Amino acid sequence: MVIVCAVAATDTGAQTPTWRQCLTDTAQAAVDACTSVIEMNPGNDGAFVNRGIAYRRLGDLDRAIQDYDEAIRLNPRAADAYNNRGNAFRALDDLGSARRDYDEAIRLNPHYAHAFNNRGIVFLELGELDRAVQDFDKAIAEDPHYANARRNRALARVLRQLDRP
Repeated sequence: MVIVCAVAATDTGAQTPTWRQCLTDTAQAAVDACTSVIEMNPGNDGAFVNRGIAYRRLGDLDRAIQDYDEAIRLNPRAADAYNNRGNAFRALDDLGSARRDYDEAIRLNPHYAHAFNNRGIVFLELGELDRAVQDFDKAIAEDPHYANARRNRALARVLRQLDRP
């Protein structure tokens, strides 16, 4: 198990844990590390996002969503929390909630390639192929090397061609 230990010094010289301590090789180890960070620094929104990601990797989507909710409560401008909560909602087939979260992530960060890609997947799943292609195009414009967005755009284009007479 690898844990990246990054700490920030407070003005008293004590060290405060940061969300980077949650970066580990396994999902359960990440949950444990993030929980420790949260216990020592309950206002650390990044630790809640990372623990939510770990819970999602473990298949515990309800706990993941709870952590993303808390990260958003702590930092309403946390675009990554909205994006990741959208991923959890999408995994639950709650495409409406997923889309709302991706919309908010993009509103907060209009250059967020992953959020554009993820919203494009929702449009793809809803059969809104033109809108899906537009979002994949935006994801690629933000990150020209984003292979998943390129693959998703190709799929949407093929499906769009098959759908037209």
